Amino acid sequence: MSRRAFMVGLGVIALLIFSLYRAKYGAADSAERIAGIEAEIERAIDERQILLGELSTLSREDWVEDYARNELGMVTPRAEQFVRADDLPHIFDAVDDAREISLAERGSQGVRHD
Repeated sequence: MSRRAFMVGLGVIALLIFSLYRAKYGAADSAERIAGIEAEIERAIDERQILLGELSTLSREDWVEDYARNELGMVTPRAEQFVRADDLPHIFDAVDDAREISLAERGSQGVRHD
């Protein structure tokens, strides 16, 4: 065997060893990244479960009523606070009449609006 063939063979073997090392290192790096992504997915699934539990709690009607009453100061509406759609024109006419009377009274008291 000639010296030149030996050197080419040695070069090919070195190239194969280097390629094998790179493939092994790349596989280990990929495995680490995959493990990190899987851990992130698990955290996201856990967080989703927690958020779904909170949503379930916060969307219950009794919790919403308690929050509205205790935190926002809201009360249960009284029957007289409801208006039928048929009554709206009469109510708005009464409001407009009251506004006109109020403006007329201000005008007769000499109040100026600049």
